[in-house]
Amino acid sequence: MLAALIATAALSSGKPASVDTRKWMESGEWNNGWNVAVHPSVNADEFYGQYIKNKELWDTLFSYLATLDLDSLPVGRIDLVPGRCWIKMSEYTPRAAEDVNIEQHHNFIDLQYTLRGNEKMGYGHDVTIKHEYNPKKDVAHFDADSVDWHVAGPDAFFLFFPTDYHQPSVRMSEEPGMSRKLVCKIEYI
Repeated sequence: MLAALIATAALSSGKPASVDTRKWMESGEWNNGWNVAVHPSVNADEFYGQYIKNKELWDTLFSYLATLDLDSLPVGRIDLVPGRCWIKMSEYTPRAAEDVNIEQHHNFIDLQYTLRGNEKMGYGHDVTIKHEYNPKKDVAHFDADSVDWHVAGPDAFFLFFPTDYHQPSVRMSEEPGMSRKLVCKIEYI
């Protein structure tokens, strides 16, 4: 009876009971040659589930990123699969936390990778709505009672799923300098 309950729970979560998603994520078997680690704060179960449901799209993204010299990629947007996956390189000065919205998306996953900069990313908790969801921009803004902060840098990228209330591009010092960041949008299934 217990085995049947475990099997049912595994099937309803979208992953086989034998898959350790944290080990899968850390193994990099999904990366298609783009050898950048996933930040440990990323929800491994959600990443695994989205990767399996939309493998072709993720493989297209990671294979493309593996071919790029991100330091010389011009600022701007490149559509990989129109309406489903694109990348955008940006350069900017990170702002103070009170000047950066906590955001959440419904239709797309954010992959955010800071190549250079003195900034951090936050996960908001106990949120209240600040600006209602805008379907054209696929974003809603929130205030949060608390935020868990993580240093953003070239060693790892972040994935923010629709369940993640995130606050990106926040400066870590009064004089943060210029940041260079890649943001990829991936269709959420």
